Amino acid sequence: MTGAELAAIRKAAGLSQTELAGRVGIGRHAVSYWECKREVERGAWAVERMAQVLALPDAPVIVPLRISFVERQQHGTADQDAAVLAMLQAVEDQVKAIRANRRVRCGAKTRKGAACRMRSEPGKRRCKFHGGKSTGAKTAEGKARIAEAQCRRWARWRWERRQ
Repeated sequence: MTGAELAAIRKAAGLSQTELAGRVGIGRHAVSYWECKREVERGAWAVERMAQVLALPDAPVIVPLRISFVERQQHGTADQDAAVLAMLQAVEDQVKAIRANRRVRCGAKTRKGAACRMRSEPGKRRCKFHGGKSTGAKTAEGKARIAEAQCRRWARWRWERRQ
């Protein structure tokens, strides 16, 4: 069900957003929020409250993907088995694509000693500041500058350890 369908059902019942919100005990902005959604989640708390007043269509029945051997013997054919396997493969491919583009917290140690809270680059584990976009030094001068900075950093670390 879409938000536009929810709005049409509310209007068919002759209710304004404010009246519906008052009857079910939610805010008018919650009604507006759900009416603007592309897809309405039937299990959401506010939508369940609206369903007490409005005649909302039933939620679609989710068919389990895994079918037992006995059910296949009773009802299934080879074509249905192939369709189920193709559906399972499609779901696995979607999960892999989502994981490949997932953005996690970077977690690299910052200068203040805390963990970086930036999101990583898609498919990587570090943010753009801690290795997600860095390509490193390319020229001889750049490589020398990085080597000198590392020497100074380690020298400072060793000096601080002695004290």
